[in-house]
Amino acid sequence: MGLSSGGFSDTVRNSISSLAGSHHDRRPRKIEEKDKSAETTEKEFRTPKFEPTKKLLHLLSLPPEVQLLILSQLRFADIERLRRTCKQLRYLATPHQIRILMGPMQLQNELLGHCKSCLAYDEYRQTLLLSSVTDPGYPLASRCVRCALIAGDPRIRFGKKVRLANFETVFVCRWCGWTIAEPSISAYTNEQFHRECYRGYSNALFFYFLLGWVQLSIGITGAALAWRYFRHVTMVFAPTVASFLLLWFCFGVLMFRSNKERTYHWTLFLELTILGLWVPPVYYLAVNIASSPSEPVPKSTAATMAMFALNMLFRLVNAVGNMFMLFKYDMTKRHRPSVRWWRRMIHPVVAFFVFWTYPQALDQKYPPDYI
Repeated sequence: MGLSSGGFSDTVRNSISSLAGSHHDRRPRKIEEKDKSAETTEKEFRTPKFEPTKKLLHLLSLPPEVQLLILSQLRFADIERLRRTCKQLRYLATPHQIRILMGPMQLQNELLGHCKSCLAYDEYRQTLLLSSVTDPGYPLASRCVRCALIAGDPRIRFGKKVRLANFETVFVCRWCGWTIAEPSISAYTNEQFHRECYRGYSNALFFYFLLGWVQLSIGITGAALAWRYFRHVTMVFAPTVASFLLLWFCFGVLMFRSNKERTYHWTLFLELTILGLWVPPVYYLAVNIASSPSEPVPKSTAATMAMFALNMLFRLVNAVGNMFMLFKYDMTKRHRPSVRWWRRMIHPVVAFFVFWTYPQALDQKYPPDYI
């Protein structure tokens, strides 16, 4: 083969070492496989450890005796709120069980002193309306004034008296519609108003007094300007004379009508008539101004046009206010709780129109007499 003695010996040595290495590697693999099989067998037959489950601690997981002990430390309103949460607590805190926990007399006082809607408690019952035995749910049948206003209780009407749960009869404020629970908070000169409410009513009357003189002055000034500069124009002169006469007639109706008679339909008719009479003069002046746009408007014409426009604006606002009063708008709605946002925006606007037109509508007697 052409191998030398040294090369042959190296070849034999390498082959022997490779055989020895392969035999050495096979033996540990078998041992490792046996060890792995033994471990898997032990895992299969190993018993699992016991791990206790964690329970959530809450009121319903407590024993009934502990729950009753907790209920005995609560007030009636809190117990009633718990009864309204779930059936388990409702079956636990039965009326019979509550009577045992509180006692008959204390439970009777608690029921008569709580509002059936919001469960507000009033020890002296000054904010609760009187309930009768025939009411459903008696003795838990009273409502507080706030809940009665939300529910629209017909007993709460401004200018009328209402009987409270403490057997006192009080007035309902004509300004805000809430009961005047104590005489100390009523106005000095009018017992049908709160002290703060009567101050607001007095401010509204003062504003109406000033506004009346302003309207009268504008009406006289507008008629005087029309007669001074447009006396020969029938379209201006005749309507201004008629509106001037109706102005004084309407002023007399407002001054001399009583607080029991309702004349809103007549004043509405007068205001709309006066408003319509101012349309022809305004139309005539507007056509004259538009016919000569290049020429400057005379100061007399501009002043007369401004007075005519103000008269129309005042009469329009008066007509809207009379319309609201004719439909018996309740002015106390703006102070009621839990009013929707769009109603909360509308009520002040309507109140503005009514106070502008005739704020004495708050102080009128009922039932009314329509002439």
